[in-house]
Amino acid sequence: MNPLEDWLEGMQPRLTGLLDFELSEGDAWDYSAASLARLEAEMLSRFVPTPDFLERVSGYLGEALLTAGGGRWAWEPERGLPLVLPDEALALPPICPADLVERALAAADGGEFGRAYRALELAVAERRAAEPGWEPHKEPTPGLDEVPGAMPSAELDTWLAVRRETWAAWLAEYGERPERWDFSVASLDELEALLLRLVSAPEELAARAELSEGAAWYLGEVLRPVLSAHWCYFPGDPDGENMFIGRPFLKQPVPNGRTVVPFVLLKGVLARREPGLLRKVAERLT
Repeated sequence: MNPLEDWLEGMQPRLTGLLDFELSEGDAWDYSAASLARLEAEMLSRFVPTPDFLERVSGYLGEALLTAGGGRWAWEPERGLPLVLPDEALALPPICPADLVERALAAADGGEFGRAYRALELAVAERRAAEPGWEPHKEPTPGLDEVPGAMPSAELDTWLAVRRETWAAWLAEYGERPERWDFSVASLDELEALLLRLVSAPEELAARAELSEGAAWYLGEVLRPVLSAHWCYFPGDPDGENMFIGRPFLKQPVPNGRTVVPFVLLKGVLARREPGLLRKVAERLT
């Protein structure tokens, strides 16, 4: 395995170690500028940061910069350090996260990570202005942007395509106030009311295939963008013991890594039958 592959293969355990063992619980570690400010402050608060901690910081910093400016990881063989190569359309030089960490420690002003992040944001904004519709592209990092074991699935592709194509008909059939079905978290009240009206018990949901498939897809599409999650699917018997088998589900990449099976969530709402529960659960997830 070459050094870059080794760096990439170790990214998930590296960031898991950072988030689970090094940083405060309850903060949003979402690769945002705010999270970088907290990370830099934590680093500066340590009298002598360990090499392992600084490597983990470099990994998170690099992933945050890639989230902002797209691009991919590369390797600098002369110094044996990983590099971030922003999206080629930005025409920016490589960024070495380890160098940013070193400069941040030297400056000790708490703003080094933010300056690098904002420079990428500015470059992206200028590119978007010059080419409306353009968005930076980030090459997936194994274990972070891809879901281990969830291989490309023709069944999932077909399911998603059918759900999109039949959505207007589904809404016309079941939605009493179609103007409120706007894929917002608030619109989940409409979905919940619909299910509570038409389905008397959770075990009946699977038998109402057209209703339940459309409902599960809508719930997933409400949650997917706010969770930055991906649709996934493992083929098999949907009525077995493993709730992830045979039902499309959402997987959120590290650092949060939540997994949501919309069909199962709908069954839980039907079991408890508490008005407003679905929206409350969605708000807790997001």
